[in-house]
Amino acid sequence: MCADDSIFLGLDTAGSSCSVAIVRAGVVLASRLEEMRRGQSERLLPMINDVLSDTGLDLSDMAGFAVTTGPGGFTGVRIGLAAAQGFALACDKPLVGVNNFEVLARAAPAEEKSAVESLTVLLDAKRAELFVQCFTPELKPLTAPFAVSPDQLASSLPAGKHLLVGDAIEQAEEFLSKANIDYTISSALPRADASCLLLLALEKELFKQKSQRLQPLYLRAPDVSLPKNHSAGN
Repeated sequence: MCADDSIFLGLDTAGSSCSVAIVRAGVVLASRLEEMRRGQSERLLPMINDVLSDTGLDLSDMAGFAVTTGPGGFTGVRIGLAAAQGFALACDKPLVGVNNFEVLARAAPAEEKSAVESLTVLLDAKRAELFVQCFTPELKPLTAPFAVSPDQLASSLPAGKHLLVGDAIEQAEEFLSKANIDYTISSALPRADASCLLLLALEKELFKQKSQRLQPLYLRAPDVSLPKNHSAGN
């Protein structure tokens, strides 16, 4: 169990940014977010040191840690999970995970959610694909997470007006418009913010639940490049 004034550290390296934050009693004490496709492994620890310096706290002051579990780049997802698991083990404190869809869905303003039937999170999966999940305005899943090409997105969505959030909206807009999908674009940040991650984890009381081993959310197999001298039968 965690006291109401407990302090938590959250981090995200799964998507197109690197983000860290410290929250106490539902108030963000310090945060950092930098956009990047690669390089999270080099920036994560300096950013954590920055928020600790801002607050005058140490990792040992944390009552728990939170991390995004994906989807995203395989390297990025692994970096975040490994770092968070290391902190939790070293400090003997609980670790919780939330997927990036939920974090982005939570970030959309309440007034925007109340005007639609579906809150649709679109993440750039590269290789001409999108990672997608749809939620009700109350953040209940309408679909399971799935990967889809932009031209097939419209036929995969539930009926009703959609609020779009995420970093892949630009890839989807042309096809949604052609299919006459009714949508608006959220003003929310299109990348997972560790502050929002922590607030969501606290709202869901995840730190009060029994700890479970975190599983990364992968929606496709990893990219594999064979050596140039590789040939069949070698």
